[in-house]
Amino acid sequence: MDLQESTLHNLYTPNLTMSKEKVEQTAKNEARAKVIDHINNMYFQGIMGPSWYNDIDLWFTKYQFDEQVMIALFDYCYKRSALHRNYIQTVAEAWASNQVKTWSDLDQYYEKQESLNKFKKTIAKKLGKHSGLTQYEEAYIENWVLNFGYDMNVIEIALKRTTLKQNPTFEYINSVICDWHDRNLKTPAEVQSFLEQRKKQEKSTKDLKAKVSKSSYEQRNYDNLDFLYANQVSNPASQQT
Repeated sequence: MDLQESTLHNLYTPNLTMSKEKVEQTAKNEARAKVIDHINNMYFQGIMGPSWYNDIDLWFTKYQFDEQVMIALFDYCYKRSALHRNYIQTVAEAWASNQVKTWSDLDQYYEKQESLNKFKKTIAKKLGKHSGLTQYEEAYIENWVLNFGYDMNVIEIALKRTTLKQNPTFEYINSVICDWHDRNLKTPAEVQSFLEQRKKQEKSTKDLKAKVSKSSYEQRNYDNLDFLYANQVSNPASQQT
């Protein structure tokens, strides 16, 4: 008995007495069966192991991928010479976490990833990291772009501020950008306005400290003169002198 044919038969053979809902489900299963058959012939030369059938069926159910996305998943891993279960599962998890279910979702995801890679290369170049970014540094950038929604115009303002620091780190850049996000600053104009306002505040604080310091210095000199004068008055010998 052909094991592949038997497995597909048990999973996807329609029952003529099924209800309308079950017939529709069977039609979907038949479409998925064709996908599995395509994957078997395209990426396993027709000798895909029996466990793969259950895995693919599970991924269809768990991630709600459509047929095109499932084929794209195997194609992606095959082209990277990583056609093994753990890697495919990892990629599937990443796609699912980014709300990929249909081919259109996947296309948008690819565009987002391509844009993100450009961000990473640009930032690495500006910071002189010719050897590339670490996994943790890339995670920072992904957070700025994907979660905070910042574009390169905002991020570059933060990068320029590293010139004020000696040996700036990604942690410093991240703390700056996180502060802007916490303050709900979204555009370059809002960020620049905040920085100018803070610069004025710092200058006012510096001027105030200078005035207070000068006042304290003058007061100390006045107190010293009073002390010397008091000593002269209370010391007859010094008065005679």
